[in-house]
Amino acid sequence: MEERELIVFIYLPGESVAVPAGRFVHSGDSGIGSFSYGRRYLERANALPVDPIALPLGAEPVEVRTNGGLYGAFRDGSPDYWGRLVIAAEAKVPPEALSEIDFLIDGNATRVGNLDFRSSPEDTEPPLNPPHFNQLSDVLLAAERIEAGEEAENHLLYLLRQGSSMGGARPKCTVDWNDSLWIAKFSSRNDTVNIPRIEYATITLAGICGIHIPEVEVRKVGSKDVFLIERFDRKKVPSGWTRSGFVSALSLMQWDESDHLLWDYTEIAAVMRRHMTPSDIEELYRRMVFNILVRNTDDHPRNHGFLVDEKGMSISPAYDVVPSITRPGVSTEFSLAMSVGEHGKIATIENALSRAAKFGLPIDKAKTITEELVETCRKWRVHFKECGVSEKELDILEPSFAHK
Repeated sequence: MEERELIVFIYLPGESVAVPAGRFVHSGDSGIGSFSYGRRYLERANALPVDPIALPLGAEPVEVRTNGGLYGAFRDGSPDYWGRLVIAAEAKVPPEALSEIDFLIDGNATRVGNLDFRSSPEDTEPPLNPPHFNQLSDVLLAAERIEAGEEAENHLLYLLRQGSSMGGARPKCTVDWNDSLWIAKFSSRNDTVNIPRIEYATITLAGICGIHIPEVEVRKVGSKDVFLIERFDRKKVPSGWTRSGFVSALSLMQWDESDHLLWDYTEIAAVMRRHMTPSDIEELYRRMVFNILVRNTDDHPRNHGFLVDEKGMSISPAYDVVPSITRPGVSTEFSLAMSVGEHGKIATIENALSRAAKFGLPIDKAKTITEELVETCRKWRVHFKECGVSEKELDILEPSFAHK
């Protein structure tokens, strides 16, 4: 497979039209990528790095070999599992028939963050035509057909494709609603419980626990619940949409997706200390403890993110927080996806407290935070019921909320 070249565009702060920032060369055979900034871009007074960690402004080209030869911010702006399924379905090929460059090019205007990837500097702005909320019944139909391995009609695929956005394996798309962009997350064909409503209940519980969350809603589309979470990287302005930069914790750390043994909350906190405020680091600690209390074992580093603008970096609102369902009678001991404390990934309050100092927290303050979270999460059942979770589903979730 020969080398392929892309122009990396960036939406600078307050601007709704992207400018070319540099050139990315990728070898599919070797899985190596290399990026170099353009001279004219570096002369801009408001220039921002395309990847604040891996590619500081003015740096000499540095090859990247992790994650298929993509820099972290590039991989974050590329479709994840569900988005790749949608792109492959439209192309009528299996996802593995497409390259990383194909997915970068086809990510379209709903991709997360402030980057875009085009074949040449002269390429025009990609159209941002996500479906409106009123079209979601058609989008749901297309999603169901893709999940079932069936062909969807072209006009339905177009709607779903235009809304294909942020990563993850569950069916979803971006929708235009109430002058904002939202991610609409649907039930999956293999779900045994109402995940959209449970995700709504969980993330609003996180908000009660003092965790920064986006605007969220649950709406009926026909007979099905859809979970809506407002895009925190987009803002509507008279000229269109502005975009905030975004990097996942995986990109912040420059980890490879396969480096599971390296994933560690305290290591993330150490790097955050160089780029962010103590309150951002405390927020990460609070989210780690919350994940323990609600048994969210899908807390991998792509499910933690950071926003980037001209002022620097800050932790993004929380997202993708859902309890892992376990069976009654099974051991209450479980692990998170990332290391918590001195006992590795073991998900206990004791383990979370063991390295509180790594988050800049005196032990007394860490205990106060955890005690508040424990007390709030003890009332989870009342909150979930108020959010419309059924009694049967509450009983199914009960073992996931066993006291840690």
